[in-house]
Parts: sequence; C-alpha cells; structure tokens
Amino acid sequence: MRPESFYDDPFDDPDQDADATPERPVSRTERLRARRRLEDLLEERRLRRAIEDDWDLDEEE
Repeated sequence: MRPESFYDDPFDDPDQDADATPERPVSRTERLRARRRLEDLLEERRLRRAIEDDWDLDEEE
C-alpha cells in the first residue's frame, strides 16, 4: 500500500476542470490595470525591504 500524499486529493479531478465555467475574456484595459497594480505592489515591497535593510545596518553600527 502506497502512503497517502497531498497529491492524492479526491477533489482534484481533471474531468471536473473540463466542466468548470470558463473565465470571461479579460479586456486589454483590465490586463494593463492589473499589471500596473502588481508592479505598484512589487515596488512598494522592494522599497519596504530597502528601508528595513537600511535600518538594520544603522542598528549594527
């Protein structure tokens, strides 16, 4: 008997995916808006890390 793993999900049936309602096509405007939002979030995270790293260097001195 094979040990059970998280890949053995009975609800993860490929046939169920075929029955799922397809997502509506995303407009170019929506894609650009989502991309800009993602870029903003990534830039904010980068800036926060830079600030934290700078503060950590100040504390070591």
